[in-house]
Amino acid sequence: MRKFLFVLTTVFVCSSLLAADIWETREEIDVNGTLAEKSVFISDSVMKVVNTSPSGDSETFIDLGADKITIINHKYKSFQTIQLSKYIEFAQQLFNELKEKTGKFEPEKVIPKVTFEKQGSEVVEKWNCEVWTVSVDGKLYSKVWVAPELKNKQVIEFRRKFSATLPENLTKYRSVDAQVEDKFVEIGTVVRSLKVSQNPKMPEVKTTVKKMVKSDLKKIDLVIPAGYVDKSAPEIVKPQTKQ
Repeated sequence: MRKFLFVLTTVFVCSSLLAADIWETREEIDVNGTLAEKSVFISDSVMKVVNTSPSGDSETFIDLGADKITIINHKYKSFQTIQLSKYIEFAQQLFNELKEKTGKFEPEKVIPKVTFEKQGSEVVEKWNCEVWTVSVDGKLYSKVWVAPELKNKQVIEFRRKFSATLPENLTKYRSVDAQVEDKFVEIGTVVRSLKVSQNPKMPEVKTTVKKMVKSDLKKIDLVIPAGYVDKSAPEIVKPQTKQ
């Protein structure tokens, strides 16, 4: 009996340790020569994104288990918290209202046609990558370098859980970038992408992964600096009808 309990405990502890794995990624973003940096810390249900740029620093904290998104704006020393399910409910409501006003949607007119074509292979930084082009409605949208050796189960699990929170009709109308992420997350990690300028007023955006490692962190913490102002929208409470 003791041996059985020891084995059971060992399996439980090992499973817990595996589930607690946190990965850290650091990306360099080049927008027409202006550099910014993005650091991502991710487990299977929590993601923290830290953006550092000349225009101001910010953090986004998504906790699927707590049903919460927190955005911290360091430039304005403020933060706001959004209940994820309420945000999705609001988006669903807008979708339904728009559908009622415009009538039945014609998917071929609303949903852009995103296509992917594999071009070959190259080495980026130190990783062997597949090279892909992404086109939207027949026009080149971006070029992507994806490393199969960096296929990350934490990222895959997080994206699956996030997608599962979305109603089917909202999933269909996700942004082009979200569709691109969904395509490549099952192949590996995108270590470089070049988003092509769609018009003269839009810059080309080049993103390169500089670091991707298993983090020493045991937990992804949300830290709101003292004195930051809470800009969260007050929750709307429906008035009660008198009997």
